[in-house]
Amino acid sequence: MKEDSKRLLRGMTEVSDQYILEAEAFYQKKEEQDLVSKNRESLERERVEKEKKIIKMQEAKKRKFITLPRVLGFTASIAAACFVCYVGVFMFFAPRAAKPSSVMLEGAQGEDSGGTQDKAEEFAAEGGELKENSGGITAKGRSVEEVASMQQATELTGFTMRIPEGKAPYTEKTISVIGEDMIEVAYSKEEPFAVGYSIRKARAEGDISGDYTEYTESKEVDSEGRKVTLKGEDGTYSLALWEENGFSYAVKAQEKPMTEEEILEIVKAVE
Repeated sequence: MKEDSKRLLRGMTEVSDQYILEAEAFYQKKEEQDLVSKNRESLERERVEKEKKIIKMQEAKKRKFITLPRVLGFTASIAAACFVCYVGVFMFFAPRAAKPSSVMLEGAQGEDSGGTQDKAEEFAAEGGELKENSGGITAKGRSVEEVASMQQATELTGFTMRIPEGKAPYTEKTISVIGEDMIEVAYSKEEPFAVGYSIRKARAEGDISGDYTEYTESKEVDSEGRKVTLKGEDGTYSLALWEENGFSYAVKAQEKPMTEEEILEIVKAVE
């Protein structure tokens, strides 16, 4: 437009060069002002956009800082819940550690172990596995399964056993099935753990106690029509053995021997 104006003014003979130069300077100044105005508007838009971006970034950071603890807390809660569930499931399904029982044939005490050797060999002939250690001869080979109730033991063996309540402090009962034809109930205390005595019943003949110690005292007594053999030392007894209706029975005092009255009281309650 500036060039058009100059040509127009020059085409007019009555206009002097001075006026043409002034007009040209005017248009040039106006263009510079327009350029400055455009630059200001552009700079202002850039400033506004930049401020908007900064505000958005600050808001995003705030949301991130607020959300992160919530996410971490929620994740920690889930992890804790999973851990508790895992421990609970593991404790429920993990097999309980078997408590000590008298299923092992223990080594003979004292110098004379001839009787122990003979009976251990007899056990081996029936399918047991003999293992010699520093304590004497231990017989293994019969399966031992701890059960939750006498009813379960009956289902596994085909017979049941009537048992008494535990004599304090041995009030905890552990019922086991040995092989397919023997039920054992061990009476124990918790702290410190110890088996006080055990009761066995088996569809068999002879001594089923698993204790082949050569006791110095052995006698036969009558207990309500039962012929019971008591074995022990110094007037106390560790074993009571008898047979009835095709079954063999054994009461074994394990932690400490019993008097005749104490062990026969247990015998009377067993059937």
